[in-house]
Amino acid sequence: MLRRLSTQQQLFLAIAGTGVFLVIVVLLGVRSYFLQNFSDYLAEQEQRRLQQVAVVLSEYYETIHRQMPARVRAEFSERELWRQVIQTIQRDSVINPERVNLDPELSFSALTLETVSGERIFGPDIREPVSVLVLAEGQIIATLSTELPTSQMQPLDEVFREQQMQSLLWAGALALLVGALVAWLIASQLRARLALLKRTTQEIAAGNYSSELSPRLLGSEQRDDIAELARALQSMATTLNNTEQQRRAFMADIAHELRTPLTVLKGELEAVEDGIREPDRVLCARLQQQTEQLTRLVADIDTLAQAQAGGMSYQRRSLAIRAWLEQQIAQFQPLAQQQQLELRFTATAAAEITVFADSARLQQALQNLLQNSLRYTQAPGVIQVTLTTSGTAVLIEVEDSAPGVATEHLEHLFERFYRTESHRQRSTGGSGLGLAISRQILQAHQGDIRAEPSALGGLKVTISLPRERS
Repeated sequence: MLRRLSTQQQLFLAIAGTGVFLVIVVLLGVRSYFLQNFSDYLAEQEQRRLQQVAVVLSEYYETIHRQMPARVRAEFSERELWRQVIQTIQRDSVINPERVNLDPELSFSALTLETVSGERIFGPDIREPVSVLVLAEGQIIATLSTELPTSQMQPLDEVFREQQMQSLLWAGALALLVGALVAWLIASQLRARLALLKRTTQEIAAGNYSSELSPRLLGSEQRDDIAELARALQSMATTLNNTEQQRRAFMADIAHELRTPLTVLKGELEAVEDGIREPDRVLCARLQQQTEQLTRLVADIDTLAQAQAGGMSYQRRSLAIRAWLEQQIAQFQPLAQQQQLELRFTATAAAEITVFADSARLQQALQNLLQNSLRYTQAPGVIQVTLTTSGTAVLIEVEDSAPGVATEHLEHLFERFYRTESHRQRSTGGSGLGLAISRQILQAHQGDIRAEPSALGGLKVTISLPRERS
């Protein structure tokens, strides 16, 4: 049944129901407490009336007991002595009422008198007794009792009790009304905030990732779960918006990168078709070059997509990083010499230092860096590779001589298809994805990569890898 109700109605019923329950519990508790105290009050009032009778009984008992000769007193039983006391009191109540000084409404038929031994002198059985002690010469001689007057109260007592009950009922009704009003206000406020959250969620589901949440949901004063959910939703929307922008930029970049070689291929083929050019070796070489560029670009895009999606497999093993690095540099020495570049290697790290890595993937990342240096460094120039350690990290630094990269471009070098406007341009043959792929590979190894200006005049790229624990 509750599932058919709206959130506002459910919240209202939950809060108002709890309030009603608490008010009823409090009212019952207060009523019980009042009735208990009122009963104590009635008992105390009745004890005061009984005490007057007890004093009269005590006085008459002492008087008759003193006046009675010892021989006669010995012949009298306790019951007979008390009977004479009662008869004397009743006689004086008629002849000399001022001496007795008892409440005229008091009836001995409603009283019960029992001796110390438990013998009942007069009176009925009592279920809820109110009792006082009867003393004579400092000793207890009897107990005087009467019924607690719950059904027959004094008029003022009855009026007082009714007034208190009415006050409790009015207070309870007012509390219920205030509780229902507060419950409605809270439920309405929560429903309004949830409605804003729902509307924003629907906009995000419709693809409007730039939708901004209301300050009512994200205000700094809000610390409840709805505000936390709203902040998480806003963060998700921001992430989705950034992802969508990156996706669009990526598609635009791919289209742009593919357009250049395809345009060249199309132009060359149309020239052959129109008879403008002959399909000679030079033309075939140019077509082959553009085809290889397309192949590299598609391969790099596929590699980057796998790395970002977590689909790239890694076969990690213990790798002696110094010996491994020497082998990689040796493979690039012939290319460096052909381009009149000096490729140097310096190692300050111990030979036994190892990293836990995939040799092939790490080779791919390093080759991207060395190929960039070979591609962009002007001859004659220098490429310096340095192996060092810093705490628990192994650092591989690859730096080259001029040309350099402006400082404002450094933080963007690892983005897809990013190129500076200096000498490092598309004409040199790079796909623009090498550094992005290298970053993904190193992040998969819990490592890092960063770029900064080189003291040699070019670019310095530092690879950081965690040392393998012994």
